[in-house]
Amino acid sequence: MASTTESSFGAKLRRAQDLLTYIQGFTGYAPPRTQESATGFQTLLTSIIASNTSEINAQQQYKVAVDARQAAFKTNPVSITKLLPQIKGAAEAQYGKKSTEASAINAIIKTMRASKLIISPAAPSTDPNNPTVEQTLSQSEKSYGSQTQYFNDLINTISQFTGYAPSNNNIKLPQLQTFSTSITTLNTAVAQKLQPLKTARATRTASYKDLKDRVQRIKQYVKAQFGTNSNEYKLIKGISI
Repeated sequence: MASTTESSFGAKLRRAQDLLTYIQGFTGYAPPRTQESATGFQTLLTSIIASNTSEINAQQQYKVAVDARQAAFKTNPVSITKLLPQIKGAAEAQYGKKSTEASAINAIIKTMRASKLIISPAAPSTDPNNPTVEQTLSQSEKSYGSQTQYFNDLINTISQFTGYAPSNNNIKLPQLQTFSTSITTLNTAVAQKLQPLKTARATRTASYKDLKDRVQRIKQYVKAQFGTNSNEYKLIKGISI
């Protein structure tokens, strides 16, 4: 079985570049289609290099957006995960543990904690034969959306309380409202970076599919022109994409 490295896009491109070098040295190499000519094949490889760069850039931008959102939900000093127990404690301290206010807050927090936050994959796949990552991505977006809505419900509930006045500045109502706006912005940023990534990855996948077809055509043409036992065919027959 081929290793992950051997079957990677970079390894495939490297083998294709080797093939280009070989056919450029074949005397009398003149395939019937311009796509398989040395010039046509070079043009394809140049476009593949560009598509690789576009995909890498789009993936990095998506990862930055994903990391920023995950930090706001889970790991930042001021994040939803850390704010919830502080809000709970403030309500119980001010209104009483069994008060209507504390009960309302606890009910929402309980729902949020019961709803698992699914981490967004850093590099979603668009391979139709491997839908697992896409399914995880869909579930993740739903979970972040749900958590955002629950958090907004929590803030709206707090806004109805009389005299809510915690000493912790991070959980005062204006700050919570500002924070809520920021996580909505982060959700939007992830969505905005995801679409270019999917487009770039689809373009790259199509380019490599074209590359595979052209390599097969080149090998068949070389076999037909120079013969099965020719040095030319022996040199390239083992190249796979």
